[in-house]
Amino acid sequence: MLLDDVSSGLWEEDGAVLASSELSRPLIITNESPRKSVFKKLRRHAGAEVKNKGAGTRLKMRDGVVRGNSFAGSFSGQRVVVKINPVQNRTKGVGVGAGSGAKNLYQHVRYISRSGAGKEETQAVLFDRENDGVDGLAFYGLCKDDRHHFRMIISPENGHQIDDFHGYVRGVMGRMESDLGTTLNWIGAVHYDTDDVHAHVIIRGVNERGQDLVIGRDYIASGVRARAQELATELLGERSLEEIQKSQEKQVEAMSVTSLDRFIEKNLSEENVVDVRKVNNFGKDNFYEGLIKGRLQFLSTTGLAAEYPPGIWTLKENFIEVLRDTSQRQNVLNNLYRQNPDMDLENLSFYSMKADEGEVIHGLVMNKGPVDEITDRKYLVVKDAREKLHYVPFGELRDYDDLRIGALVTVKPGMGSSGKADFNISQLAKANNGIYDPRHHMAYIEAELSHIEPENREGYLASHTKRLETLAKNGVVKPLDDGRYEVPADVVERGEEITREINAREGKRFYPKLEVLSAKPLDKLVSAEKWTWLDKELYKQSIGKPSLPEYGAEVEDSLQKRRDWLVSKDLAVIQSNGEFDLRDGALKQLRIMEMRRVGEKLASQLEAQYNDKLVTPDKSYTYRGYAELESGTWAVVQERDKIHMARVKSVPDTKVGKSVAFSEIKDGVVEMRELQVQQEASKARELSQAEKTRRELDRDEDQELER
Repeated sequence: MLLDDVSSGLWEEDGAVLASSELSRPLIITNESPRKSVFKKLRRHAGAEVKNKGAGTRLKMRDGVVRGNSFAGSFSGQRVVVKINPVQNRTKGVGVGAGSGAKNLYQHVRYISRSGAGKEETQAVLFDRENDGVDGLAFYGLCKDDRHHFRMIISPENGHQIDDFHGYVRGVMGRMESDLGTTLNWIGAVHYDTDDVHAHVIIRGVNERGQDLVIGRDYIASGVRARAQELATELLGERSLEEIQKSQEKQVEAMSVTSLDRFIEKNLSEENVVDVRKVNNFGKDNFYEGLIKGRLQFLSTTGLAAEYPPGIWTLKENFIEVLRDTSQRQNVLNNLYRQNPDMDLENLSFYSMKADEGEVIHGLVMNKGPVDEITDRKYLVVKDAREKLHYVPFGELRDYDDLRIGALVTVKPGMGSSGKADFNISQLAKANNGIYDPRHHMAYIEAELSHIEPENREGYLASHTKRLETLAKNGVVKPLDDGRYEVPADVVERGEEITREINAREGKRFYPKLEVLSAKPLDKLVSAEKWTWLDKELYKQSIGKPSLPEYGAEVEDSLQKRRDWLVSKDLAVIQSNGEFDLRDGALKQLRIMEMRRVGEKLASQLEAQYNDKLVTPDKSYTYRGYAELESGTWAVVQERDKIHMARVKSVPDTKVGKSVAFSEIKDGVVEMRELQVQQEASKARELSQAEKTRRELDRDEDQELER
């Protein structure tokens, strides 16, 4: 972003030295620093206008560069990698855990303050603008109902030379506040568990006026980095020519995308060829020209470049993408090795994200974690029945927190979601004589899709409009006026074919899908008094329809131990021919055992008695919460001193303590409804009647007085 607000650093104005408030806190560097920073006034633009505004001071920006005490972007300035990502808070509510407010924010606070990430593998210390050791849970409580938050990583190239890294981060955040014109509420943590010391910062998505904090894309892209580089240069001094050259030399043999690769890509011909036969080919100095030639030589050793004839290099068409994928894979391996030094990762398979390309995997979860340090993407390492390990990335995992190491899952290849949009378009067109009308669609959304928040409905409609544009471009639908389209009856089938063609042509990527068979480790289910996946599988075996094509050693062992346990509890028998057989009603009995165990535990906590009788329809109960059991979701309600449980379709959106009632039981499931609205309506009727009676009495009294 073009920055015009500099209230940090030191500069002279009319013979006076001005010091910013951020620098009132001393920032310490190590004795090993190559030089201490000594800055004077940098009038790099004649007549740079200084404007006073309140207590702060601003330097006018010219030519897209902030001047003053800034070395950001200069050849000799310190290099800093800054990543900043705005993240929408997932779910709203009260408390911590499933269904609570901003669960992803809560998890990220835990991640940046995790044990082992601090100095000498200690727990990372949370800090803010004033204090070290701040309470992350308190920060979460403050921000959980905000619309969004920002995640940031600040990683100076020479961060190991900054002794007071907390002070450095505070300085960067102070300069951000000056640029954005608002106080920022944030917490941070410094991590030492990688080769580069770096800081994580979480910024609340609300400004000092209580409004949503909005940061421009250009400032996110370059403005924050400029401030971080500026302050790092003040602390550590400019880089010497030798330091700069060493930094550039590291790029020659880096197995990742570098600035040299970007330069080569920019200078490629249409045939993906670059000519370096001359002494000077790009108008650069001899050192840089040598770096380019060295990089080409290195790329040839990886098969990404070929030289023929001498000095003429042909680059593989997707060499940048290959370098990026290779770098990401190496980062994955490094991360996994740090977490599990004993895990054999030599033949680790990386799951394909191309549409319909990945194989179906049934296996056990051996490892889990975040894909990176700034998004909500997750990964699983899954071991299949043949003992092969697979690294599987996911966009977001709804069941991530519930999955335990040893859980049993099925992974399936991802694909585009346009089929659902095509189906919606088809249904709406059929109801309107083959014409899709966006006005009819919005009316349907408002009437039937109440679960879509009002602020998200335009976006939902726009996703269908975008799909229609793609279908029209490929001749499937015909555009009409007012955003309408003529839709053929076979739009779904033709849409599927178009999607396959686009995915193949553009190499589109989609995160795989996950089916959780058992969120808990199978060995923990062997003696569980409840209906488990092991029981379901044993039943499917008995009717010749097992859910898995093959079992690994761990799965087979758990199944055998479960057979023995069921026989010991008289829930199964071994027949005379040696075959295993479940007794009639065994699965129902297991469900009852689980309900009774959980119900008695909850009743004890509530100082009540558990009653296993079914709830009575239309009777009033007090809602006490819910329990997620293997058999489904159960509402927990209280009637005087008795606790009842009722199976419901989903987690109730009801506050604890509310009066509720249930519908008739159908297929073992009931619908729960709050009675508060009815009670309030009844109360309103009573008040209305009382008001009517009062008025009648007043009228009678007035008439009596008139007489």
